[in-house]
Amino acid sequence: MATAEEIKDALNRWVKMLVDPEIADEFEGFNKTMQFEFPDIDYKLKMIFENKKARIEDGFDENAEMGLEVNSDVFIGIATGEEDPMEAFMEGELKTKGDMGSLQKLEIFMDID
Repeated sequence: MATAEEIKDALNRWVKMLVDPEIADEFEGFNKTMQFEFPDIDYKLKMIFENKKARIEDGFDENAEMGLEVNSDVFIGIATGEEDPMEAFMEGELKTKGDMGSLQKLEIFMDID
């Protein structure tokens, strides 16, 4: 099981990727909230996108346009590239909510080589 701090660190690495102009350009005009839920550690936080930038905040937003529910260790595996997000989704370990087009934008953060 990962800790809340490890989860937050992984998401903050995603936020920092937006300093790369090529990546940031993918999020031009993208103003949405992604709700993350980690039931195994009872932790919720959100990633708020605002035109090429993002920030992480603790808490729950029931009006978030996108959502992801996943156990903490699976998420850390996805964030580090050790776990395939599509495989986790197909096995029911990763549950999504919201528009698939918007959710697919987040794949850019998971393309870790």
